[in-house]
Amino acid sequence: MILHIYHGLDNEEVPEDVTHVIVDSSVTVIKENAFDAWEMLVSVIMGDNVKRIESYAFWQCHALRFLRLSNTLEYIGECAFHSCLSLEALFLPSTVKSIGNRAFVYCESLILLILPNNIDLSNVDYDIIANTAIHQIAEDEGLEYEEDDELYITDESLSLFKEWMIHHMDEAPFHKLCYDLSITTKYINDYLTENGDDAALQIDTIHGMTPLHMLTMNPHAPADAIAALFNVNKQDVFCTDHHENTPLENAREYNVGGLIGIISSLCSHRNSLSTPVELSDTNRENTSASKRRKL
Repeated sequence: MILHIYHGLDNEEVPEDVTHVIVDSSVTVIKENAFDAWEMLVSVIMGDNVKRIESYAFWQCHALRFLRLSNTLEYIGECAFHSCLSLEALFLPSTVKSIGNRAFVYCESLILLILPNNIDLSNVDYDIIANTAIHQIAEDEGLEYEEDDELYITDESLSLFKEWMIHHMDEAPFHKLCYDLSITTKYINDYLTENGDDAALQIDTIHGMTPLHMLTMNPHAPADAIAALFNVNKQDVFCTDHHENTPLENAREYNVGGLIGIISSLCSHRNSLSTPVELSDTNRENTSASKRRKL
């Protein structure tokens, strides 16, 4: 593992074999081409002061899998994550106001991306998800890019894709809540109080996920929030979604604190089921004799 602390300086030298990046809390802008074609880069953790990710910042970071975005992010530039082949999920904050052309194109593994409800779609540029797994999901839902007589994709079909990216999880409101970067234990408990514990068992039709699947993928979710939802639906932790992932595996990949919380809860649950039994003197003698015979 090679760790680099990114300070956002002009002409900052970043080792090309870096595998893990932590963005310093002083950084407000990830500069253009900052990590483009860094083939070994696996994870990036941003401080929450980052407002802008400039064009081509993570272009062709083929191994990039884990990305914790700033919860105050406003702008994602053109081709910022183009060809990040291993990236499966992006949890966008509600503060995102603008996304540049082809920002996520050829992120082949990208299955999870929900645009903020309040984003101005005129600031979401052309064709941001072509050749991604989520693009295929949209097509499976009946959407297609349509071309005009000059073979340009029509504005109408682009608009439909953008609208779909905002609303495709609307029929799973608890999942959307678990996607939120500001999720807390109180939000989880309040939702369950209002809608009943069965809400934790709901499975969305697009990903085959329960809310716990979604929450354990969210790198911003507090460990106690994950534990609270897990304790309502313990059997779900080993259930697979449409992508053959379990919440336990998700937590291992995206939320280590949540993983520790789940394991602690599992251990506590197992211990609570283990009731010590006092042996009578006769049983002790029989057990001792049995052990002696086995020896």
